[in-house]
Amino acid sequence: MKELTFFVFLILFLAGFKSAAWAQNVDPRNVDVNELTDDQIIKMIREIEKRGLTESQAIALAQARGMSQSQISILKKRMNELKYSSQIGDSEMDQFGSQDLEEYDPNALSEKVPVDSTQIDQRIFGFSFFNNENLSFEPNVNIAVSPSYVIGSGDEILIDVWGMSQENYQLEVNRNGQIVIPNVGPVNVGGLTQKESAKRVFDKLTLIYRDLISDNPKTFANITLGNIKAIKVNVIGEVFTPGTYTLPGTASAFNALYLSGGPNINGSFRDIQVIRDGQVMAHLDVYEFLIKGKTNVNIPLRDGDVVLVPTFINRVKVGGEFKRDGIFEGKDDETVEDLIAYAGGFNEQAYSKRIELYRITSKQRAFKDVSYIDYAQVLIQNGDSLYAGPILERYENKVTIEGAVYRPGNYELTEGLTLKELIEKADGVREDVFLNRGLITRLNEDLTMKNISFNVSEILRGEVNFDLKREDIVTLSSINDLREIRTVKIHGEIQLPGEFDYQDDMTLSDLVFRAGGFKESASDSYIEISRRLTYDEAKTSGEKIATVYQFHISRDLRMHGEDAKFVLNPFDQVFIRRSPGFEDESIVSVLGEVNYAGQFSLASKKERLSSIIERAGGLTTDAYPQGAMLTRKVKVSQQIKRLREEMAENDTTLVFDNYGFDVVSIDLGDILKNPGSKKDIYLEAGDELIIPREIQTVKITGGVLNPVSTSYGKGLGLRKYISAGGGFAPRAMKGKVYVIYPNGAAASTKNFLFFRNYPRVMPGTEVVVPQRPEREPMPATAWIAMASALASLSLTVVTIMDKL
Repeated sequence: MKELTFFVFLILFLAGFKSAAWAQNVDPRNVDVNELTDDQIIKMIREIEKRGLTESQAIALAQARGMSQSQISILKKRMNELKYSSQIGDSEMDQFGSQDLEEYDPNALSEKVPVDSTQIDQRIFGFSFFNNENLSFEPNVNIAVSPSYVIGSGDEILIDVWGMSQENYQLEVNRNGQIVIPNVGPVNVGGLTQKESAKRVFDKLTLIYRDLISDNPKTFANITLGNIKAIKVNVIGEVFTPGTYTLPGTASAFNALYLSGGPNINGSFRDIQVIRDGQVMAHLDVYEFLIKGKTNVNIPLRDGDVVLVPTFINRVKVGGEFKRDGIFEGKDDETVEDLIAYAGGFNEQAYSKRIELYRITSKQRAFKDVSYIDYAQVLIQNGDSLYAGPILERYENKVTIEGAVYRPGNYELTEGLTLKELIEKADGVREDVFLNRGLITRLNEDLTMKNISFNVSEILRGEVNFDLKREDIVTLSSINDLREIRTVKIHGEIQLPGEFDYQDDMTLSDLVFRAGGFKESASDSYIEISRRLTYDEAKTSGEKIATVYQFHISRDLRMHGEDAKFVLNPFDQVFIRRSPGFEDESIVSVLGEVNYAGQFSLASKKERLSSIIERAGGLTTDAYPQGAMLTRKVKVSQQIKRLREEMAENDTTLVFDNYGFDVVSIDLGDILKNPGSKKDIYLEAGDELIIPREIQTVKITGGVLNPVSTSYGKGLGLRKYISAGGGFAPRAMKGKVYVIYPNGAAASTKNFLFFRNYPRVMPGTEVVVPQRPEREPMPATAWIAMASALASLSLTVVTIMDKL
């Protein structure tokens, strides 16, 4: 490096001199750049280019050799002027002309190189330490410098003097480890700590500021570090991105490891080595920081240090009931106890008295039981796997009581606890307890279950008692638990029909009250109660299956005489009948060409079409009665829906409409001419009568060449309209043509011998021409099979004929 520096300065300052011997004795601080010619500067630039240096690097070297800032500014100006002259080509200036001295940053720091996430095994403990978005070890250039920081070349020392004398010095440590204090001279600070260098500089300042050390000083000095030098550190070995990194002078080993991505899948976290001047200065154990929080493992680095990450020592898989599981690295002298500590210890569900150790030997695998007393003695090996199992899902001192006690639940099994004492702990039995029998469910030693029955009354009186065992379950039943849930039901014309809990002394009026009272449609004079047979009545078989009672109850829920004394029994069913003459309001709709279209309420069950037309004000002058259509709501029961679904599953060709209405074919013109006739049908609730305006078109669909709608022509036959649609299509079924009239009625073609009688066409008619379904052509294999069969048949016939 010394030879290179000398050579560069020889080129820079002495290129125009003939005597090399004289040049070696020239001090760069005394060179006057103004005396150099343009040719000499151009030669310097070309020679530096050959050496692979940039302008900024060359100027920085000149500054380090002691060239004054004023001479450097002049040199920079001369070089910039030559940038735009014709004496240097564009290719030569690409190297130098694009850079300015202010753009050069000798302390430019390296950035972290992103790590491929596919190369990271998150199971390995410590991986996320150097590759975590929320955890950064980026070097901080603004961090406070430690007093133990070692001063070196490139560091800047700031000296502030105030008081009776005032002065500020901003001095950079040169390559010789010196700073030059004006009027004092050079001071050697290189290799000293910050604290030591500050004391030495202070001592030198007393030579010109004697008041600094007087008994009553009036002059004071403060010595601090300004900009600190950048250092270069090599990170090698098993890291994700090995290489040379530029770090601030305050950087530590973790800073360098962070930039390199940290140890890779084969790298060690337990024995990272810092090498300085060929000697191992420290062995870093990242676990000491991650687990114990010791910060002294993160030692500061110096320029030229090497951080070496060797391969891992012993890797052990840890799983099961630990606080943290994964893959941990152990040292040669570490035991199972150490690995348990790295895993954070056992969690609350762990069986901690024993660990399963799976080991890889030189030939095969081995298994080892490790008792808790041996955790500190059993050494771990590379490839070991540790597993901690869970505790048993059993309780060693728990019993349970449930059912008809005041405080059911789990209780501690104390020594000598009896059944009577457990009932007393549960605050005793409830009033509805079934006293004749209780059960203890007990777990046998072979894990089978057994029941122990007892008389609850005898236990309460102290005549009998039982000692309880772990996990016993005591069950005391309520009398209500041993019989059917007692309910009554009410059906029919009631506000809230349904099932209600039975209560003692419940009357019919009580049940109607709880069900919200009668509907307006209810008949209060015809109420039935169905009561199932009693236990005694059902002992013998017979025809009778229930007892039926009939009652009268007023709408104010009053009953009289014997009826008022009638009390309901559990499981009674009450039926509220509908009044015979009550009918829900029936609404029909009349739409289209009537004078008063809208909804109408039917006045009677026998109101006809002609009557509702009359109530609607009659037809308008534009009405087309032949096209009137009547639709009627259709209710499909769940049974029919289910039957249709089953039929469709068995026959995919079946299609059922779900329109919710049917079209009733009517001839309104004939009905209005003959009101009250058979065609003048009765209306029903939900009917909708639509009377259109006169239609002037006929629609042709199906098997014609051009399905189309065409204008109606009076007296034209069906064939004329088919011709308007381009005539029959090739697959048209001419004898099956039918028409659909605007009122929903249909008419088909009549065939007699060779004659066809087509239905008449009226305005609004739709002519439908059915088509034959397409048939798939017979494949070649079928034709071959048919030909083979015919050939065989012919041969058989010939053979028979020969025999005859």
